[in-house]
Amino acid sequence: MEELNLPADAAEADPGPDSALYRSLAERGARKLREGDFPAALEAYERALELARAQGDSARIDRAELDRAVVLLQMGEARRAEEGLREILLRAEDPLVAWSAAYNLSSSLRQQGRYDQALRYARRAFERAQAMGTPETLAPVHNLLGNIYLCRSYLVQALREYEKALELRRSQPGDTRYSRAILEDNIGYCLLLLKRLDEGVATIRRALALAEEVGDRRCRAECLQDLCYGLLLQGRHEEAIPMGEAAIREARGMGFADIVENCHYLLGELGNRTGDFRRRDRHFQQLQQMHPELPFLKDFLCSVDVTGIITLKR
Repeated sequence: MEELNLPADAAEADPGPDSALYRSLAERGARKLREGDFPAALEAYERALELARAQGDSARIDRAELDRAVVLLQMGEARRAEEGLREILLRAEDPLVAWSAAYNLSSSLRQQGRYDQALRYARRAFERAQAMGTPETLAPVHNLLGNIYLCRSYLVQALREYEKALELRRSQPGDTRYSRAILEDNIGYCLLLLKRLDEGVATIRRALALAEEVGDRRCRAECLQDLCYGLLLQGRHEEAIPMGEAAIREARGMGFADIVENCHYLLGELGNRTGDFRRRDRHFQQLQQMHPELPFLKDFLCSVDVTGIITLKR
């Protein structure tokens, strides 16, 4: 899970009489983004972008486009998020805007599986962050590097980057619970992959508590999903099932399609392991309907250990 970066709103000055409306839209977008209400966040940022274009304010246009890209990335629309970011990076004079463009571009490329390019732009974001020397810019890039390494199965390197990011957030003044929830969940999931199951489950529980404190429904759903996975790996099947069911309810309610799909895999596997074949068939049949291009998917899933093939973080 990527940390959200919203430097555009923080950097907004008072350039004219419409600044109050622009700021109101930006603040609404940021609030809805942190709550996990991505459609509402996207609507607010697109209205801010329309306002900026009507005014012909190039600085505001760049900031609104960056904010819009953050939401699209959270919605899994990486190609749409990529549009225009290189141009912003090339023309940006504000170091914070340049950092954000490089960061979002790297995130988009990572989601598309273009890891070499993602790493190149992450390093550009890191150079910008080092020049500014602030935890607010350094921590997200360490987390982003961790995500890239995780996607490439460099688990030790990923864990090291996540821990650097968490250390920066802990040293930072103010309320950093939102960011720490994301980082603790990433660390916990990485520990699960490293077979450090007890540590991983305990870390994800801390992340879940933080996510619930700040009302981040996306992070909450992802933590519940990851706890289901961790408890499944530990063989604590009866404890894993309610975690998976809570995750899929939250994900359905908020439209987190990736978590819904992941939980079908996990709950189907739990049905298989507990001998609850009605549960197994219900969830695996849902996956079969989601993937008509794979006509024997349900039969295949019934015959394999799903934990050996599933990837929860993409």
